[in-house]
Amino acid sequence: MGQILLRPQEEEELRIAEEAEKKDNITRKPHPDTKPSNPLHTEKPVDDTHDVPIGPILVKVDSYRDDSITAQVYVVVAAGSVIGFIIRDLGDPEIAGWIIQGPLLIQAVLSPPLGRLSDVLDRKYLAIIPTLLSLIGAIISARASSMPTLVGGGILIGCTLATSSITQAIPAEVLPLKYRAIANGVAGLGGSLGGVIGSLGAGAATNASPSGWRNIFWIQAGFFGITILGFFAFYHPRKVNRPEKLSWRAIFWACDPIGSLLFIVSATLMLLALDWVGGVYEWSDRHVVAPLTIGLVCLVGFGGYEWKGRQDGLVAHAFFRGGPNFPLSVFAFAIEGWIFYSAVNSITPQVVLNLGFETSAWKISLRQLSFTGMVLLMPFPIMWYATKYKDLKSPLLVTFVLFLIVTICYANINPSMNHAQIGFNIIAGIGQTGPLMVLPALIQFTSPHAFLSTATGLAFSARALGGAFGSAILNTIINSELSRSYARKVSAAALNAGLPTTSIPELLEAFASGKGFESIPGINAGILREATITSREVYARAYRLAWSSIIPFVVLAFVAVAFLKGVKELMTEHVEATVEKVEDREEVKV
Repeated sequence: MGQILLRPQEEEELRIAEEAEKKDNITRKPHPDTKPSNPLHTEKPVDDTHDVPIGPILVKVDSYRDDSITAQVYVVVAAGSVIGFIIRDLGDPEIAGWIIQGPLLIQAVLSPPLGRLSDVLDRKYLAIIPTLLSLIGAIISARASSMPTLVGGGILIGCTLATSSITQAIPAEVLPLKYRAIANGVAGLGGSLGGVIGSLGAGAATNASPSGWRNIFWIQAGFFGITILGFFAFYHPRKVNRPEKLSWRAIFWACDPIGSLLFIVSATLMLLALDWVGGVYEWSDRHVVAPLTIGLVCLVGFGGYEWKGRQDGLVAHAFFRGGPNFPLSVFAFAIEGWIFYSAVNSITPQVVLNLGFETSAWKISLRQLSFTGMVLLMPFPIMWYATKYKDLKSPLLVTFVLFLIVTICYANINPSMNHAQIGFNIIAGIGQTGPLMVLPALIQFTSPHAFLSTATGLAFSARALGGAFGSAILNTIINSELSRSYARKVSAAALNAGLPTTSIPELLEAFASGKGFESIPGINAGILREATITSREVYARAYRLAWSSIIPFVVLAFVAVAFLKGVKELMTEHVEATVEKVEDREEVKV
């Protein structure tokens, strides 16, 4: 790619940076593919010639970082696992998808810009401020009296998901490079803990009363408060050594305002269009066509600008200089997000409920332990293997094969697979662990330290986009099938079994709310049995269609992983930063 000409002011700032570096006489150890094209990227690495005590550092880092990640996973798991019961309480199923998509949208659009900003400025307060906004959002959601209010609170809650670009980068920079699989594995354990707490807590709270789901958000508020206190107490990042005369204009430009704006607009409009087509408007409606078209145009503009407009933007050219790992890993991570956020986290509990495997929120949450239990256990062998053999590719190949098996199994789901579905959960849990541990590490290995949070933000943005797009598309498939055949087939089954025609509306309303069957005029056990069997069969067909749509993407993700390059030579003792309050170390040239 050709060099991009610097503006006169940028040339002057670069000259100041180079003079400051010469004056300080500091030996730097930049990423081998990094070029000193930005005056902001003049930070000093930690001296890595001494042994780094991984245990104490890991404990200190994870005391607050994992609480943040636990809160982030709790955000999407807790509400997602009882979304069917929230719909029964508040109604408005057409916009209920935004309970999940709202927070994911915020993560998707803000993670890369926030990561870029944290690479330029202070990571600490950029992690604290969004979490404070999420605390406010949790309180709003807990007190919500309607679905739109709940969705609005959820959008604020999503601010904490955007900090994944920071929280996931912190351990990667304070530990030796060879331990990045462990760093992400421990993060995965924190996320798994959030999943377990979210699933069980949501089930218990919702099972207590129809509005018990509100306690989910009060628990979230507690997590956010603890996270904020933890960052204040334990996280003291090193000050980055930059020229004193650096202007705010240069800082603003370094955050890639043009690329960030194009990315935010494109992602927001495309997700909005896909969500609307999932239950509110037809594909041909202007509410879908207009935002989808504008979003796609902005996406093309974003890609063109990042390719030709600048080298050090959100998608820095340095990410691609070491080979194909960055785009392949980001694509695979997006597919993993598609599977987890939309299918495993949101659709699977609905499968259990609507196919009659379990009938209460608490029993559904207990059943989901077959998934979350595997996600808690599997990081340990994967961390050991990846670190000992410095092999990040093999675990990915195995886990994506397991993903493929799971999608094929669910593509054949039917109401008779009560016990088999638990086995599907176990396989999905094992498959989930590898990508969440290994892919962030692979993406971070493609990045110079000056772009570490930016690369991490892009990774988790891709995952969130995959989840949000997947949720919108799967909801579209499911809702379309249900709209086409549910009322017709259930009504026909009930009428054939002897239910009066005048009772059909009450029957359909009872199925929608999950209660009130005993008050339907003319109902009896035989009629209810026939209607229930038909209801489950219609839902099963809708879920089969949704899961079948995922299979081609899992195959493509497996192919992408197969072409990844090994990173064994990069897994060294080098440390890029520190978590301690220490004075800057300098290595004087002799």
